Amino acid sequence: MKKSFCFRGSAAKRAGRTPMADWCVFCDIARRAPASTAALLYSDDKVVAFQDINPSAFSNMSSVLLLTTTRSIIYDQLVHSISFILKICVRVFSLCNVCRHYLVIPIEHIPTVKNLQRTNEDHQLVSHMVKVGKDLLSRDAPKSEEHRFGFHQPPFNSIDHLHLHCLALPFIPSWRQVKYTPLGPLGGFIDAEKVLEKIKPETEVYS
Repeated sequence: MKKSFCFRGSAAKRAGRTPMADWCVFCDIARRAPASTAALLYSDDKVVAFQDINPSAFSNMSSVLLLTTTRSIIYDQLVHSISFILKICVRVFSLCNVCRHYLVIPIEHIPTVKNLQRTNEDHQLVSHMVKVGKDLLSRDAPKSEEHRFGFHQPPFNSIDHLHLHCLALPFIPSWRQVKYTPLGPLGGFIDAEKVLEKIKPETEVYS
């Protein structure tokens, strides 16, 4: 199915929105389809949250252990002492308490941030997504000193179903931060707070 990234006018923006799309992998996760293997971290009648399949801030022991062990072997390949093993273990447990990369998605099929409108409904939805992400990171990564929340704008989004990236930093490996950096007029990553500013409903003024 051909994916469209450009929308003009409110009618066109609404055209891509459906309760659920049969061809969308994130819709499968949201409706808990048998084919989906994603473990939900949170769910309600508006959103679900789960771990990013390709995390930029690792959130499981095996991934961190593999990365840390590989780096340590490269840098200290001649060291085989007990102190070396303890150093790896300390590093692994330290990172596991800090790094997380979760996704929060709406159950409704909304393709991208370009489909969001300046309405109370959409503003409340994104606000709720951010709150869910913040609550999860506060619970699972209490030692992280920096969190990042945002969306990839077309054509840099990987899947045409709105998804909020919730990251408890640092990035692992560090070069992955490039993927979550604003690219000015080219789009790229946009902070969730900026999205909320753009879709905040205009306040009616009464004389």
